[in-house]
Amino acid sequence: MNFFNKPIYSLLLVLTFLTSCNGQVKPVTQKDSENTLSGQAKISKPIGTNYDVRLGYSIEDADGNLWFGSYGEGVYKYDGKLFVHFGIEQGLNSNTTYSILQDNKGNVWVGTDKGLNRFEGNKFVSIPIVLSNNNSSYFNNSNNISTPPENTVWSMIQDRNGTIWFGTDDAVYCYDGKVFSRFLDNPIVINKDSLNLKGIFSIIEAKNGNIWFAECAGEGISSFDGKTLSKIIPYKEIRRTDRIIEDNQNNIWFATAFKGIGKYDGKTYTQNIFKDKDLNGSYNILEDANGNIWFDTEDGLGFYDGKTLNIFTEKDETITKDFIPILLDKSGNLWFSSKGMKLFKYDGKTFTNFSE
Repeated sequence: MNFFNKPIYSLLLVLTFLTSCNGQVKPVTQKDSENTLSGQAKISKPIGTNYDVRLGYSIEDADGNLWFGSYGEGVYKYDGKLFVHFGIEQGLNSNTTYSILQDNKGNVWVGTDKGLNRFEGNKFVSIPIVLSNNNSSYFNNSNNISTPPENTVWSMIQDRNGTIWFGTDDAVYCYDGKVFSRFLDNPIVINKDSLNLKGIFSIIEAKNGNIWFAECAGEGISSFDGKTLSKIIPYKEIRRTDRIIEDNQNNIWFATAFKGIGKYDGKTYTQNIFKDKDLNGSYNILEDANGNIWFDTEDGLGFYDGKTLNIFTEKDETITKDFIPILLDKSGNLWFSSKGMKLFKYDGKTFTNFSE
């Protein structure tokens, strides 16, 4: 498989840095909407030029709603009965989404190819990432500058201290609930490898508190221990990495675009652990409630039980081998997407179709 067979988000890796914008973050008060948003029992098929798009990164919020972002069709919210669609008409700055997060205050954030959005009641509002010369609780900002107006937000997490981290084309940014700051502007960070952290496809906070970054423009995998930012895996060994997870044994797993599934045990990185064919890789990876590691392969949906790699094929009732794992919900169900906005739930025995 060559580079251009990857989804649209891989094509946006050629970064364009634009002019600055102005704006500020306003406090959000979460309210139940007085307006009833119409929903549907299944996700609609895409039409026109978007016929081949799919659902991507997903979350389950504190109320049990599932949120699904797509690469061209906006966001869907599923309450267990109906899917409600949110697109440009409902305030998103783009229908091409890459990341979703619910913070500890209940706010739902969505990152797109044009920047950051936050859900307010029954619509989304675009949130410019603007830096100021005010002090934040996490970092001391000395620059009064803002980010490019169309700055793709590939990834986001909230750490145990409440700081939200955003991985973007331009840089890694942090938000303390009041102001934004650029991570590498923090004078206490020891950046011994002179990393730039641009094009961050995935961020996680490990159980030991370290923040991991998958940088996809040539710097590889790095980790921040609270003082020092260090390169852990050189780019030439891992290349583009779409997702990082930590399993229940504290191993770090990497879904890479061209070098299969990688694993780091705290000391050693093992490349292409399942001996995938050259230049093949995976889009996403997750761990289920039983400790199985799930990911997509060229041959079908795969999971690793700690001893054996198992591949679901069409004869195993997956309908199509073009399945990508996108969510483990709180009930233990796995959710998978495939091209054409197809969505399936797997309860450990049966696949259920949630798309038209």
